[in-house]
Order: sequence, then C-alpha cells, then structure tokens
Amino acid sequence: MAMQLRGLRTFCLVAQHLSFKKAADELCLSASAVSHQISDLEEELDVKLFERLTRSIQLTERGQHFYEEVYPHLDSIDEAALRLKKDIKRVPLLAQLPEFFASELLMPIITGFSERYQDIDLRIESTEIGNVGNADADINIVLTRKTPKADRIEKLFPIYYIPACSKALFDDWQVRGINPIDAIHQSTILLHKARPHAWNRWARHVGLGNIKPKQIIYVDSMFALARAAQQGVGIALVPMPVSKSWFENDTLVPLHSSTLVTEDYYWMTLNEREQNREAASRFWNWMAENLQQYCPPIDELNSSVA
Repeated sequence: MAMQLRGLRTFCLVAQHLSFKKAADELCLSASAVSHQISDLEEELDVKLFERLTRSIQLTERGQHFYEEVYPHLDSIDEAALRLKKDIKRVPLLAQLPEFFASELLMPIITGFSERYQDIDLRIESTEIGNVGNADADINIVLTRKTPKADRIEKLFPIYYIPACSKALFDDWQVRGINPIDAIHQSTILLHKARPHAWNRWARHVGLGNIKPKQIIYVDSMFALARAAQQGVGIALVPMPVSKSWFENDTLVPLHSSTLVTEDYYWMTLNEREQNREAASRFWNWMAENLQQYCPPIDELNSSVA
C-alpha cells in the first residue's frame, strides 16, 4: 500500500498534541486541512484513528498502536534525509553578466536551472557595459565587437536598437496627429553614454540626416534607459533582444520598423577550473540551449551595421 508520507506526519503531530489546531499551527495549515488529511488516512487504512469528542479528540486503541509503530520510522526517515543532504557535494559557480541582460533574459528563466541542478550554488553578479570579462568568474557574458579571450567562447547574438516610447506618449501623439518621425524631432531623446552616436546613425540609416531633438538626456544604464522611456521621459533607442518582454506586454511601443544592428555581440566565455569544471559545463550548456530563442534572423531585419 503506497501511503502518503505527508499524511503520516500529520497523523503523528495530531497524536502528539491531541489537537487538530495545534498540529495545523505547526504545519502552517488550517485545522480543516489537517482534519481532511486525517480523514483521508483513516479512509485509506479503513481504520478509525481518533475519537472526535465535543471539545477534544483522543486516539483510539488501534490509533495508539499505529502511532507507536509509525513515529520511530518517521524519525529514521528524517535522519536519512538529513544525511543525504549532507552527503551531496555543493559546487559554487560564479557568473558575471551585464545588469540588463541578467534582469531581462536570465532571471525570468533561472528557476529552470536551479530546479535541474540543485547541487550548484550559483552566484550571479552584474557588470558594467564594456567589461571584457572577469578571470575570477566561471562564466562571463560580455558585450563587445571583438572576440574575447577565454578557455572557451561562444558568440550568442548581436545587440540591435529600435526607437521606442511609452504607450501613453505614443497614444497622445496619435490623438494630436503627430507622426513618429516628427515626434522624434519634437521630443526629448534618451542616449546611453556608451552609445553617444547611436541616434544619428539610426537617423542616417532611415534617411533623416542628423536629429535635432528638443532635449537630450544621457544615462549610464541600459535598464535606466528603458525605464525612462517606459515612464514617458522621452524616446529611446531601446536595446534588443534584451528588451523583448517590454514590447510584448506594451510597456514600450516601437516608433519605427527600422532597427539599427551594431557590430557588438553578446559572447559567453568560460574559464575552466578543475574543481568545478563539470558545474560550469552544465551552466554553459543550459545557457546556450535557452538563449537560442533570442538569436534573430539578421537577414530579415531592416537593419544597418553601425
């Protein structure tokens, strides 16, 4: 007979306290849920384990015998589980990657890795744009147009930009009959300080010449850039594919179909160390598998390289 361990634990707690409520408090359940578990166990065993009195409960004679036989075994199971956990060798792994990449691409899917590889203690640290990798990290994600140096490297996907703003700002321009190109000239534009010429490159690509906006605000963070655009501060050249979810949930709205593809690629690098080579390889393979979805068909993009 395959019996649920949870039901046996609940039975033992109720038997110890002779109270559904006290057992429920210890299990962080409702008294009703505990009572149902006991009823299910009694039905499965076809035995009445407790006498339910007006304001109390008591073990039946058969319930008392069952408790005395079961309880020592539950202790043994707990001790065995504890020994097993202690025997599992935990492996630390350090991954460093750009902050926006980590928050938008890695964190939404990281539970898939942690559930599959519970013996790996993953430490995730963010880096600045332009960082070429940390030799002390097992895995690095770097954004660069040059091939990085490491024991193992993989070219992931390019970063490309699309002009975007908040939905509220976009809707306001539509009501006022302002087209997106005119809006760019009349608005505040947002620039990442590491990409000061990106807007002019995009403008030349679509045949606008140089842009003369109302105002320019420089930021030093990709996340701050996207967040400012989402808050209606102005128009930003938002990096893709790291901002994909912002468009999917209408947090940001694209202003033009033309994208600006740069020579900057995201690369994944691995520094091999004997003590955690297997763990690093697992994370490497998992990352490569899950990041494939972000590789765009570049030949289908209305793009230019800058």
